[in-house]
Formats: sequence, C-alpha cells, structure tokens
Amino acid sequence: MKTTESSLPYNYKTITVTQSRIDKGLLAIPVSLIESFPKMKTTVYVSMGGSEPLARKFTPYTSSSRECRIGGMRSFYEKSRLKDGDEVVLQFLDNDSYRIFTEEQFEHLIRKAEDKFDEAESETEVEDNLTKISKITNTKPEETLWSEFYRLSKTEIGERKQKIGRLVKIKEGVSPSIRKLLTEIYRGKCQISGFGFLMKNGNPYFETHHIKPGLGEHLKNVLVVSPNVHAQFTHAIVQEYFDSDSWLRRVKFNNQEFFVNHIIDKMPKKFKKEIHYEK
Repeated sequence: MKTTESSLPYNYKTITVTQSRIDKGLLAIPVSLIESFPKMKTTVYVSMGGSEPLARKFTPYTSSSRECRIGGMRSFYEKSRLKDGDEVVLQFLDNDSYRIFTEEQFEHLIRKAEDKFDEAESETEVEDNLTKISKITNTKPEETLWSEFYRLSKTEIGERKQKIGRLVKIKEGVSPSIRKLLTEIYRGKCQISGFGFLMKNGNPYFETHHIKPGLGEHLKNVLVVSPNVHAQFTHAIVQEYFDSDSWLRRVKFNNQEFFVNHIIDKMPKKFKKEIHYEK
C-alpha cells in the first residue's frame, strides 16, 4: 500500500487490479484491507458504478484459495473496460455492504455534481447537490461542506460579475452555493468580532462583505460579518493585512486591530488517496 496526494478534496482508497483477476471476474482484496471484510465465507452486497447493491459471493483469506476476494465482477469489468493496472475505488458501507467505482467514474461523478453545486440558483438545488456529493464520496454532510469549501478556496479569484439594472449596473451578491457554505461553516458568527444572533425564524443573521469590491465571490474575498463590522468596512479608516496566500489575516478600523477567523486554518493541507494492490 502507498499513499499519494488526492486530486480531489476527499480521502479515498483504491485497489489496483491485475489482468488475471479481471479475466476471472474477481476482485482480490489486499491483505492491507482484509480487516474490513468478513472472516468467513458469506454473501456481501456490492454497488458497482453507482448501481443498486447486488449479492456477491465472498471468500475470506482463510479459505483454501488463500485469497480474500469478491466474485461476480465480470460484467462490471467488461462494461468499464478495465485493464491491468487500473484502479477501482472501494468504499465501506454498512452490514457487509461495499461500493465500487472505477476511478474515472468516481472523479466524473464528483466533478459533475460539483459543477451543478457551483451553478445552483436556489437553496434546494444547493442542498440536493451537496447530498449527491456526500453520497458519492461516502462522507458525512459536514465533511462534504468542509471539502467543498476547501475546493473553492483553491480556485482563482475572478472579477465580480455585474447585472444590468434599469439604468445602472448592480454588483451581484453571493450565490446560493457560497452562502450555504458560509452559513453552515461559520454559523452566522462574524469572522472579525465573533458576534452573531438568530432571527425570528431561527436562522443565523449575517452579512457578506467583499474585501475587494471589484473581485468576485471567491472564499478568499468574501467574509461573514455582523452589520456593525460591515459598516466599519464601509465608513471607517481601514487597513488590511494579507498573508502570502491572499487570505485577509488582520484588519484595523480607525487603528483598532482585529484578527480574522478563517476555517481554512482547521482544514487539512491536502487530501490523500490510499492505493492498495492485489497480490
């Protein structure tokens, strides 16, 4: 087994398949993973490529074959056109249930759901696509939020879009997807003062501030702020201090200094992919 950096904002495990097992329609489970499988011959349930779980024969390492393996994989291998050295993503579900994707399928499904999440125009669409990403990646909703925040924080900052009003250009606000991430992660607490309160409907109230008004809604350029702090950004004498990665770290209002709380500091610096090899 070896560990490499994941190209996705998620940790996951893969098994590198061999031609001999592909020809036999078997998935051999590496010794490094057998503790996550049954200890006796039984039936397991496997979802392949996002399909409904199917019953498949499982043989433990203690059998006469001396190989821990799942049978009945031939149609999946043929449909996916897997070849020697390809990787399949393995996910552990509940009650001897597993999910398998080719790595190409896994990445494609995530990217597609992320694109829809970014383009969502309503809170319902945002929720639906977060749920879809959570299911594909087999992560808890909170972990999915953090991972998507991490992903978007690594994109480039573009210019802020404008909409044409009746006679004037109106700068666009924050999209539903970005607002959802900020709401759930900061819980309405101002990143400068820590202040926050709930509205009558039980939702946290906060305002969003574009640090550089001409730039877009990138997470490095948008802050969750209280109304008081937002007013100070507009009307006070403001001094801003950024780190080498363009995150605002300190701000002074009329020479009174405040530190900026960023959730990115609590996130991993990178995500990992575990690659396990068939014997």
